[in-house]
Amino acid sequence: MHSHPRHLSSPLHVRSSSSPQRIEEMAEETSAGAGAGAEDSLAARELESAKNTPALEAQHREVTKGKVRTRFPPEPNGYLHIGHAKSMHMNFHLAFEKLGVPEAMRETVFRYDDTNPEAESQEYIDSLREDVEWLGWTPMQTTFTSDYFDKLYELAVQLIRDGKAYVCHQTGEEISKSRAIAKEKAANAEFEGDPNSPWRDRPVEESLKLFDDMRLGKFKENTATLRLKMDMSSANFNMYDQVAYRIKFIPHPHAGEKWVIYPTYDYTHCIVDSLEHVDYSICTLEFETRRESYYWVLEALQLYRPKVYEFSRLNITYTVLSKRKLLKLVKGNQVQGWDDPRMPTIKGLRRRGYTADILNAFCKDIGVTRNENVIQYERLQHWARAILNETAPRAMGVLNPILLTITNLSSPLSLEAPDFPFAPERGTHPVLLTPQLYIDASDFRQEDSKDYFGLAPGKSAILKYAFPVRVDEVLLNEKGNVIELKVTADKEGKGPKPRGAITWVSAEEGKSVPTEFRLYNHLFTVECPGDETWESELNPLSLEKREGGRVDVSVLKAGEIPPVCSTFQLERVGYFTVDPDSSKETLVLNRVVTLKEGGVKKEEGGEDGGKGKSRKEEQARQLAEKEARKNMDPKDMFRVEGEKEKYGAFDDDGVPTKDAQGELLSKSLVKKLKKEWEKQKRLFESNRK
Repeated sequence: MHSHPRHLSSPLHVRSSSSPQRIEEMAEETSAGAGAGAEDSLAARELESAKNTPALEAQHREVTKGKVRTRFPPEPNGYLHIGHAKSMHMNFHLAFEKLGVPEAMRETVFRYDDTNPEAESQEYIDSLREDVEWLGWTPMQTTFTSDYFDKLYELAVQLIRDGKAYVCHQTGEEISKSRAIAKEKAANAEFEGDPNSPWRDRPVEESLKLFDDMRLGKFKENTATLRLKMDMSSANFNMYDQVAYRIKFIPHPHAGEKWVIYPTYDYTHCIVDSLEHVDYSICTLEFETRRESYYWVLEALQLYRPKVYEFSRLNITYTVLSKRKLLKLVKGNQVQGWDDPRMPTIKGLRRRGYTADILNAFCKDIGVTRNENVIQYERLQHWARAILNETAPRAMGVLNPILLTITNLSSPLSLEAPDFPFAPERGTHPVLLTPQLYIDASDFRQEDSKDYFGLAPGKSAILKYAFPVRVDEVLLNEKGNVIELKVTADKEGKGPKPRGAITWVSAEEGKSVPTEFRLYNHLFTVECPGDETWESELNPLSLEKREGGRVDVSVLKAGEIPPVCSTFQLERVGYFTVDPDSSKETLVLNRVVTLKEGGVKKEEGGEDGGKGKSRKEEQARQLAEKEARKNMDPKDMFRVEGEKEKYGAFDDDGVPTKDAQGELLSKSLVKKLKKEWEKQKRLFESNRK
């Protein structure tokens, strides 16, 4: 589809497998489709300043040859996360689908938007490239905004010469105060105060000289900026004389030490979009108010103007996608780095076991919209199950082993187990049934019940792929926990067939692999962490390590630990992937996602001496909780045990207003709690009718 990533100078050229004649034909078809209204699928608020002249349109078509071009421009100041995966899917694929653009007419530029050396590093640059490649996207070219620093400087000089930019010495605080005055005057013309910088009308030649002095390092940091002379009377605060250049005595990770002044995002991204002849500049909705400033710069410089389209950013339950918050988690050692499997970063999700196919299928499923929404994390898990079910071979393993001795089996039996039970033709793997096995502690109970189909004293269950066994004797340790079961095998199948089948691994030396299981749960305890309370809402049980587990040797590759990120399904347990922490001595497996409920219920709450709860007991508990909620007055819902400890004050309705330390809760959190209160009120009132 696209050529492989490479660096080219502007104007851009790309190789194609289609003939020149066919490319020209498709260019006409693409143009005709757009003219027929196809481009309306990515239409948003229109501005007069966004219109191109016929000459600019002709120049653009000469460069692109009628192809449609988008761009993916992340900043190399952190690791990409699942929200960026959605943006990649939009810019590399979905935008073209919406526009009806043929495959051969699609081009996407991968651009490092590297204008802030203070926060950027080679580590991030390398990571971004790896993630784009891993997700399967091939850009028609890879560029850096810093490659255009010379051109951007020239254009800044042009703006000064045209009286559209000036050197300013206001501090950041003074600029903020001026903008506050401008905002007030836009709402009330009689508001007193001058929003303009004292240096706004300084002579052009003076600004040219000072800007050159800035470039030569003659000013200290924060003593001078280049600002655009936009519109201080506008109702749009993004038009309040944006800063185009600031001084930073910091080497650039890509451009080196040539520059001590660096352009801002607001100045560069529109210009580079134009220089790279992007057709659609696609970003998230928080940038919608920047349309005016985006096109103001391009109109002032008489440059080609791409179309701008905004879509809602990804919000997903039980996590945060703010780079600032993710960085704080890493720096504060709340997680074990950017690739911690609990993190929503591409690296973290990959280590967790989510494949590129899973992430891309999820992004395709949720699509894009201009309406803000919150996506349930379960939708991502759905695609993990759907795809891994087809791709992850099966194996058996036990998280909490109990020794099981078959008293009437004298020698091992060699059996075959299917790699994919739903498709036997896809192959099998050998499993060795030995006189001593390990089963999982959750598959035995000392107290039986009618709805339970695992092992219990005097009760039988099938050893998967083998035969039934009956528990004859239960050995306990000094704490009363089960340490061994002695069973008799019904090798001929003469007895009644048990309804339950359990998994197992050999207890013989070298026939199963010592394994540490890492069971990952949600990173946060609430669906939507608050802007101000998110750190207190971290889940202390987001990672549970289970050491001492065992997995069948069939997972090994030529007797060695399988490659990192190899994924398989442990039957009746879940999907697991190999973690980089694995060693020759111990296999480390990360749980990707649990299985859907079915078969003998697995209890994963820790050692319980073989006394797990049945499914009916759990359902009864949940039903009891629901019935109790029906009788709870909404005024009391935040004052019960487990809730009241979080808050220090409540309003007349019982909605919390302050946290336990007496600090006022944020408006967003109060709003969220109020919604929960209203939901409980409806439930309570409906029960009283």
